[in-house]
Amino acid sequence: MTAEVQRSEYVQAFERGLAVISSFEGTPQTLSEVAQKLGMSPAAARRYLVTLTELGYLAHDGSRFSAQAKLLELAQPYFSSHDGLQLAQLALQQLTKSVHETSSLTQLDGTEVINVLSVQTTQELAIQVVPGLRLPAYCTAMGRAMLSLMTDEEVTETLAAADLVRHTVKTIVDRDALLEQIRTARRDGYALAEEEYSPGIRTMSRAFRFPQGQLAALSVPTPTARESREAYIARVADPLRNAVERLA
Repeated sequence: MTAEVQRSEYVQAFERGLAVISSFEGTPQTLSEVAQKLGMSPAAARRYLVTLTELGYLAHDGSRFSAQAKLLELAQPYFSSHDGLQLAQLALQQLTKSVHETSSLTQLDGTEVINVLSVQTTQELAIQVVPGLRLPAYCTAMGRAMLSLMTDEEVTETLAAADLVRHTVKTIVDRDALLEQIRTARRDGYALAEEEYSPGIRTMSRAFRFPQGQLAALSVPTPTARESREAYIARVADPLRNAVERLA
């Protein structure tokens, strides 16, 4: 709760309901799993789950609850009011066609990035990008690319607020080393991350700002087994830059 919002105007029950929705990240959950994840009593979790099921946002099968397509309605106001996303979808389609890889658009939200749009490729070993999924900014190419458009002071504040977890043996968790990675991305115009969040995945990202000022990044993830780092950069760098230039 921000200092500007008075407690009498803040509806905590609504916040908790949104937290229950956000807890569904691709797999069905039991009541106890939701309660444990959110630090909520089973009785309270049950009331939210039953309400969301009754409204059609969740489905209940035996002991498990699962997200339903009606949840997409909650994102529609954002997509319909953001003309830049329509252009970004076209840019992603052209980018995927050019490099024969999945491409995605992400946006920064505090210490995390959110996958907003993606265009999948049918190429063998293609990376699947799930819209709506949140990832840490500090160890992903998308996050570092967007942080590179911020000042060092802003980056330092963001890194200080982040929970730096070592997701793989290659994850950088030292804040000074991360700041240098972000400065390198600022100098090069793109960020490159290899197996820092998920083993076997290499990603190049370029950041830009929408006309309204929101930070965003286009990315091209690929399996590290497909080719060498040098071959990947040579193949992806120019098409990715061209896609971003059409949006910036």
